[in-house]
Amino acid sequence: MAQVFDGITVLDFTSGRAGGVATMVLSDFGARVIKVEPPGGEKFRDSPGSIQWNRGKKSVVLDLKTREGLDHACELARRSDVVVENYRPGVAQRLGIDYDSLSADNPGLVYATLTGFGSHGPYKNYKGYDAVVAAKSGRMMMFAGQNPREGPNYVVVQGVCHAAATALIRGITAALYVREKTGLGQRVETSMLKAVTTYDHVSWVHGQMVENLPDEYPSDPRVGIGRPNPTGYLPARTKDGQWIQLGNVVERLFRSMMHWLDMDFIYEDPRFKTAPRLEPDAVAALERIMLEKVQQKTLDEWMDIFLGEAGNVAAEPYLTSEQALDHPQILHNGNVQSVYVPGVGPTRQLGPMVSMSATPGGTQGPAPALGEHSRELLTCVSTDAKAHSNGAKTPMPGHPLEGITLLDLGTVINGPLGCALVAELGARVIRIEAPGGDWGRQGMPFSAHRTMAGSECICRDLKTPEGQEIMGKLTAKADLLLHSMRPGAPERTGIGYEQLAKINPNLVYLYAGGYGSTGPYSHRPSMAPIAGAVSGGGVAQMGRDSFPPADQPMSIDEIAAVSTRLKRANDGTADHNTAMVNAVGLLLGLYARERTGTAQYVESTMIAANAYANIDDFHWHEGKQPRPLPDGDGYGLHALYRLYRAKTGWVFLACPFDDEWETLCRAINRSHLLADPRFATAASRTDHDDALAGELSAVFATEDPMHWETLLTAADVACVKAEDRGMYYFFNEDPHVRENGFLTPVEAPRFGKFWRYSPVVDFSDTTGSAGPGPLKGQHTRPILRELGYTDAQIHDFKQRKVVDWEEE
Repeated sequence: MAQVFDGITVLDFTSGRAGGVATMVLSDFGARVIKVEPPGGEKFRDSPGSIQWNRGKKSVVLDLKTREGLDHACELARRSDVVVENYRPGVAQRLGIDYDSLSADNPGLVYATLTGFGSHGPYKNYKGYDAVVAAKSGRMMMFAGQNPREGPNYVVVQGVCHAAATALIRGITAALYVREKTGLGQRVETSMLKAVTTYDHVSWVHGQMVENLPDEYPSDPRVGIGRPNPTGYLPARTKDGQWIQLGNVVERLFRSMMHWLDMDFIYEDPRFKTAPRLEPDAVAALERIMLEKVQQKTLDEWMDIFLGEAGNVAAEPYLTSEQALDHPQILHNGNVQSVYVPGVGPTRQLGPMVSMSATPGGTQGPAPALGEHSRELLTCVSTDAKAHSNGAKTPMPGHPLEGITLLDLGTVINGPLGCALVAELGARVIRIEAPGGDWGRQGMPFSAHRTMAGSECICRDLKTPEGQEIMGKLTAKADLLLHSMRPGAPERTGIGYEQLAKINPNLVYLYAGGYGSTGPYSHRPSMAPIAGAVSGGGVAQMGRDSFPPADQPMSIDEIAAVSTRLKRANDGTADHNTAMVNAVGLLLGLYARERTGTAQYVESTMIAANAYANIDDFHWHEGKQPRPLPDGDGYGLHALYRLYRAKTGWVFLACPFDDEWETLCRAINRSHLLADPRFATAASRTDHDDALAGELSAVFATEDPMHWETLLTAADVACVKAEDRGMYYFFNEDPHVRENGFLTPVEAPRFGKFWRYSPVVDFSDTTGSAGPGPLKGQHTRPILRELGYTDAQIHDFKQRKVVDWEEE
């Protein structure tokens, strides 16, 4: 069966996880990926997870600082379709493998660049370690409050890498889609700092509303900080000492949960009559009752109930990533595949990122040994066929996805946000909501300016014949569709795949599900903390020794204390992780249609998307090292990769390699530490980690954060001031952000003028698109007119509640 990237050759110069995962996904879907490594191999070759993200590739060793190595690289690039690199700005040009040099002999080349902090500005040469970007940008403040201490909290799940990897895939696929039409390649660029903005769907605009419209939006101390989880999102300890995540914030799910917890009585109590929307004091009282109820049954007893009669309650046990490899739904979906790796033996690895009915993905083999294919690739390169190019067919479009229409029937965050990422590529996105509007608009309606950014919105009732007719007319004009209804619901409302394929056989149809369309859990609801609990991220974020032994008795106060920490640890960014994968699925389906002429059914799931966010640990083989976990106070993984208090504020230090450790000691005038036998080797530093952290704590406490950032980055040691107010403040105030064009001014009815994050991916020859989010039903009337309805018909539909909109 054909694959999306059949016949595509990718030359991968990247080092580390983000680029490695991006090119792994291209390989999984059929690309021939050639990994170019320096003599001795890339620095991250032995990192946890590299056995997985290097799979299916060919390894060639080239010394690009020699004439011979450069000549080989240029010849490989001449016969490639895609080049991917993550050098710091200017390095590729100095080596002679920059876009201008390589595209001169290959005008069809798609050249993707990933930087840490962008190509310009004072931070452009900072090392782009995941945690360095998370600390500098303020992402670590999303987990503030997980521990009693103040300040940022280390983030275990490498979301910056996940965001960057998926951005690269979207950018490369979109550029290949344009090339299919024009015959011309172009440069694609993103950065780790730009990609991390995908996680901030509310603080950036909330902060501006507080500043711009203070009468309507009063000052809020939590702007920029992760907000408390709503009622219904509760981690609880079971009778046998296990932990379960309840995730029922939508009212119908919340009421179902109350019923099956034998708590229907709460609605007779005046404090709880409005549940799940309650005052803070009432929330605390209700959660205490819930914690006591969950203590009455074992984990297995609760899951038997929730998997059986109580099918409308979202709940999952807390698992590690390795335990999740055996989750029944993950196994059913094919999210775990067996790969034999020479020298290691059998391994269990993540399957393809999304499932596709006509062009399915699959692992292409194990990770290669260093230079395993050098002879093969370098001796036959002169006889390889020239890279595919049909020559210019049509002019370059203004935007990569110009002329493409996507129907967004997603809900809350992960569906709409995934579509908003596609809107950034220039697609027309039409949100289709029920007359009352999407549930995600409740609470903080201005969050729509991220989750629905760049979209139009029409509200119609699918349960009416007229609503069905409108849907049919929209479908006939569309290229892509996303929905997140549980199995059975699409068919009942007339939007099932087979139903819509009859109207438009060229429609690429993506189901963005919690669990999937088939299998033992497919009927169950899923919200963000459910995927976080299943994937292992929540357990890892808690840190070392954070859960009391299962056989240790705990008082309800002790359980409540751990539950409070676990709420913050299992942060709601599981939706954002999923949104990025949803966007990838839509792009893969579109590009496959352009190449094969066939549309298809595509499926993504929250559990698989969040497995990918945990890809550094979401695999198994004999002898695999345990996942590195932070200390229980959330400082970091070890003395050389953690947060430190400075004289004022915080710094984050990242020195994972020996050469960096040596440079650090000399830069801070502590060369004697190099001679200390406790710190002489990586192994001895691990054995004496607390002592080393103490030494460095004393050093960093003597000066302000920017002193250390200036001093150490000048020595090429990754040490940055850790933003301790939140992402909004960093992006709103730091000159580096504007120098790189990371913000775009927009204007919206009711909210006025404000900035939004710029599109995550930039293109050299086709621009991205950045707009605000729509009001509920804002475009109902113009869209209906476009479909041929008269103003009289539209007025009649409004009167009969077939359609709806809110006044501007």
